Amino acid sequence: IVLTGGDDRLWKTWGFPDGNILLTGEGHTDWLSGCCFRPSGTQLVTSSGDTTVRIWDLSRRGCILTLRGHSRAVRGCSWHSCGDFVASASMDSTSKIWDVN
Repeated sequence: IVLTGGDDRLWKTWGFPDGNILLTGEGHTDWLSGCCFRPSGTQLVTSSGDTTVRIWDLSRRGCILTLRGHSRAVRGCSWHSCGDFVASASMDSTSKIWDVN
């Protein structure tokens, strides 16, 4: 499975080798700059030009948490290997560590 996000404001999971779309999520109001699976594989995080970072639950197929605090576009995001923290980096010259529990 591969995860992508783009200018269409959507994240998508793709199955390989066929390349078929397995899941799609929408909710950001601007382009997606980053997306990453939680180490457990049950959730994902996305970052966006809309200044937010979102946590998505794959079994519920929806956003379960919106992290607000950046004042400009968020350029990237990543899970910590323990799965309890998300890092984000923004064009507002800040990086944040979020405790998602």
